[in-house]
Amino acid sequence: MRLDESPFREYSKSDFEAMLENYNAEMMKQYPNASKSVKLWDESLRDGEQSPGVFLNVNEKIHLAKLLDEIGVGVIAAGYPAVSKNELSMVKAISREKFTNASIAAVSRTIKPDIDAVLETECEDIIFFVPLSDLFLNLVLKKPIEQVFEDVVEALTYANDHGLHSSIVAEDASRAKMDNVVNYFRLGLDHGAKKIVYADTVGVLFPETTHVVIRNVIEKLNETHEGQYELAIHVHNDFGLATANTFAGVLEGVVYPHVCINGYGERAGNCALEEVAIGLEMNGIKTGIKLEKIAELSKVAEEYFGIPITSHKPIVGGQCFSHESGLHVSALLMHPLTYEPIPPKRVGRQRIYYLGKFSGTSSIQEKLSQVGMEFPKPILQEIVELVKQKQERRDKEGRRKIFHNIMHELDEIRMGVTDKEFWDIVKNVVRKHEELAESSKKIPKTYATKS
Repeated sequence: MRLDESPFREYSKSDFEAMLENYNAEMMKQYPNASKSVKLWDESLRDGEQSPGVFLNVNEKIHLAKLLDEIGVGVIAAGYPAVSKNELSMVKAISREKFTNASIAAVSRTIKPDIDAVLETECEDIIFFVPLSDLFLNLVLKKPIEQVFEDVVEALTYANDHGLHSSIVAEDASRAKMDNVVNYFRLGLDHGAKKIVYADTVGVLFPETTHVVIRNVIEKLNETHEGQYELAIHVHNDFGLATANTFAGVLEGVVYPHVCINGYGERAGNCALEEVAIGLEMNGIKTGIKLEKIAELSKVAEEYFGIPITSHKPIVGGQCFSHESGLHVSALLMHPLTYEPIPPKRVGRQRIYYLGKFSGTSSIQEKLSQVGMEFPKPILQEIVELVKQKQERRDKEGRRKIFHNIMHELDEIRMGVTDKEFWDIVKNVVRKHEELAESSKKIPKTYATKS
């Protein structure tokens, strides 16, 4: 039975929506400081590319940057220029393109060579990342917090003097002392930074905790710098909570949620652009994102990154708007809201009805009606039973073999530099230096190798 044939045909769209309780709307009333609108800060070309085995060429980076700008992203972190000359040249190529919505930023440590590399890219925005947990201070930076803060001031002063717009990231803030995080932000604001980023670098926070720490940060900053900053949040997905933690931050006043296309990034990835965009929009928080272009962006990134997204990936996964169960299909034909919280077309997708073990007469009849066919109930039921049997009798062993072949191919795609390639590089470099030393009759001991 179709909607226009059902007893519900007298209801309007708003009537159908009124039949559903919206507990999110009620809950959001408890957050008076929630952002009414945000701008997405995309990290796909920087943090996303740090997914193991991934590397993007300049044309791919430019194309993705263009698509991100077109879709409505506010900030694009184009890369880390100090990593290599090639990375610097790619960031420079991106910065020279024309963008309508997004500002292009490059990442830097608080050291002069990194800042000079950013200046060489011609980017106008620089992002300083500084780890603040005691673990990083003692084991990685090997500096007291006072020295770290002095380095921040010098870096910001140097960047400001050269016309750069500075943002500062409190790396590993979720495991750092709150006073260090707040003092770092205050120091940055006092020396020209406008955007400040709270980073849950290893994705350890619960959403409830995120509410508390972000609220605490804002309250403390507003004592001295109210109205002088824009707060961002950067969350990793190690516990599968990146999107939830990002939503928590926005409900407390974050205006720049960090995202990556398809949730790409180190380890378990970053907060997914598509999840944040549709989740906020569906709950009344504007993002400026053209949602209908999400599917296209996802597919392009999937190809360039060489990391297939799971079929169950929210919003963009292959099965998100696919239905097989007969009961579900029957209800969907009455009204999509029965089993779809998001209209597929809103995010550039289409609904798909699968035929298989769980198919019912509704889905089979829907398939037949597409070509103008209709059968008596006994014949329709016979077709349904044969469809179920067809799926149940498929060769599982053959499917497993295909699956393992695919997984092997994916391992090949994701492969970085192999051990053999690495040791070949070492061997060639050592041999070159030995030959140079031999020619000058000065063989450094450090290059001595076993015969």
